[in-house]
Order: sequence, then C-alpha cells, then structure tokens
Amino acid sequence: MRKVIEFLFNALAVKEFLIFTGTFFALTAFAMYTTNVYVKPGSCTGVIQLELAFTKPAFESFLALCGEKGIQAHRILIWVDYLFIISYTAFLGNLLGSLVKHLKRETAIRFFSLPVLAGMFDLIENLLLQSQLSNPDELNGFIIFAASLAASIKFLLL
Repeated sequence: MRKVIEFLFNALAVKEFLIFTGTFFALTAFAMYTTNVYVKPGSCTGVIQLELAFTKPAFESFLALCGEKGIQAHRILIWVDYLFIISYTAFLGNLLGSLVKHLKRETAIRFFSLPVLAGMFDLIENLLLQSQLSNPDELNGFIIFAASLAASIKFLLL
C-alpha cells in the first residue's frame, strides 16, 4: 500500500495538473448533480441519509420513502459516484500534494494519503450499498452498518 501511495504522490503532487484534475472534478460534480436532479423522484431524500442510515430500520424507512424509482435512481447515482471518487481523489490529492510537497517527505505523504484513503472508503461504501439496493427484499443489517461506517470514515478523512 505504501508503494502505491508513494507512486500516486509522485504522479499527482504536481501543480501543473491542477487545471486538469480540477476540471475533471467540476465536470463529474456537475454530472452527479444533474443526474440526481433528473433521475431521483421528489419524494426521495438525499444520498447522505442513505449513506448514514447505520441500521436496517433506518435503511428500510429510506427505501420506503423513495419507492422503486428512488431505489433505481440511487443505483444509477452510485455508478456515477464511481467516477466522482476518481475525480475528487485525483483533484484533492493533486491539490494537497502540491501544497505539502515542500514539507518533509513522510509528512507530505501522510497528508496526501487522506483523500486516497477517503476514496478507498467511498469505494467500499458504494459496493456495500449497491449490494443492498440490488436486492432490497433481503437487507443485511451488518452490511448496512459497515457501509455507514465506511461513509463516516470517508467524511472524516475529507
């Protein structure tokens, strides 16, 4: 894992890439927003309530509020979120890496690793949420809790 972080640090901690990674981030954020607006039914609340459900009853309540169209909308949004994970990890890693590159290498790599780790927890969260949204009749309380825990860690790292 350390070698991967160091490789990414060497590749991304270059301020000249900020325009590219920033544009990619802005475009995927826009895609996420517009997909959310056009796909999600009005009765359905935002994705953060889904991510932080923590319990099976809270997750079931969210699904009941959203209905079948809302569940399908969130499955679509999770696929768009995979692109968003790549974009925010690249942009924040690029930005942070460029800002801390002058620090002692160990310290700089620790700061740089924060958005990379957040992206990894977001990936775990998405995979777990997808498994539950794909079969809402067989929800698993442990998987819901694990997805919410991964989301909480992601938010703390960001």
